[in-house]
Amino acid sequence: MKGERTTAYLRTLIEEKQIPYLDVFVQKEHTALFRRYVSREGMATGKEKLFLYSATKPMTVVGALQLVEQGKLSLDDRVEIYLPAYRDTFLADGTPTKNKMTVRHLFTMSGGLSYRLPNAAAELLKNSDGKASTVEVVSQFAKDPLQFQPGARFEYSFCHDVLAAVVEVVSGKRFAEYMQEKIFQPLGMTNTGFYTETQAKVERMYQAAQSGEIAEIPAKNELILGENYDSGGAGAVATVEDYARFVGAMACGGMSANGYRLRKEETVALLKRETQASLNVNNTFTCVQGSDYGYGLGVRTRTKATDWGLPVGEFGWDGAAGTYMMADPVNRISVTIGMHLRGWPNVFKNEHLKLVQCVYEDLYEEGLL
Repeated sequence: MKGERTTAYLRTLIEEKQIPYLDVFVQKEHTALFRRYVSREGMATGKEKLFLYSATKPMTVVGALQLVEQGKLSLDDRVEIYLPAYRDTFLADGTPTKNKMTVRHLFTMSGGLSYRLPNAAAELLKNSDGKASTVEVVSQFAKDPLQFQPGARFEYSFCHDVLAAVVEVVSGKRFAEYMQEKIFQPLGMTNTGFYTETQAKVERMYQAAQSGEIAEIPAKNELILGENYDSGGAGAVATVEDYARFVGAMACGGMSANGYRLRKEETVALLKRETQASLNVNNTFTCVQGSDYGYGLGVRTRTKATDWGLPVGEFGWDGAAGTYMMADPVNRISVTIGMHLRGWPNVFKNEHLKLVQCVYEDLYEEGLL
């Protein structure tokens, strides 16, 4: 794929919008059709390690769904079975919750949690010198009141961090180790892992202000709460090339390029089935790429086809630094976009989807779709 339209738009984003770094990887089936990595300084190599932030979430839910497939975990299990601290959840007025938090609530961001670090968790991290484990920390979340009855509504939150802790308990392995064994290593994702200070330095990070000004900031991820804390919601680091291996498998019914069955095809179909009738895209949840998406088991899922080629059921996610994944299971096309720009909606809102549109228009023009 020559990708003339996509290449031109990438150049516009770098030169006119001053986006510091972009990497776009397009695959059909498991064949790489297009790859361009560009930066303002012209120093991009395509090997940059990026904080995935919430682009970690799709991998976490896929890892957890393996346990569901094996019958070791049920979506309707109460969280308290695995994390006893969640037996006594309560609301802001002190009354016990009527609805018990379930594993399904964790998948669907409807558990009643928030993205505010509770005081009890902060105190534990302080007293343990940042060495508290994932299970220990998320158990402290239950000491804060829930925002609402579990299952009552959607709220972007620490739900997938709690899900990671559930996976630890069920599997008997640290979450990072489990993900390495079940996803990263089988897919050949040799430059992917849960971040620790001893890892190779990640790529330079930038921040976009509301004014549109972009400045370099320290490359730190505040959602990685300690050296023994594996954030299932935001803790992974990967190169675009590595992450694209996962995204490509998602577009191909859960089958990887090397023949590894990441998930059953029916499980992938379950993943992208809409669980919420509608979402308010103007609230603090900024990851939905427009009103034509709903929410599945940890991913956005398209509910209305576009006139330029995206089908109902296309799904994916993105992260706080702009990394983005899109899997089209009908055409078996995947698009992976890498950035390292915090506050990207201030300068890049709607641009991910515009890039995807350029990709699809190039595919049509070149007879590849």
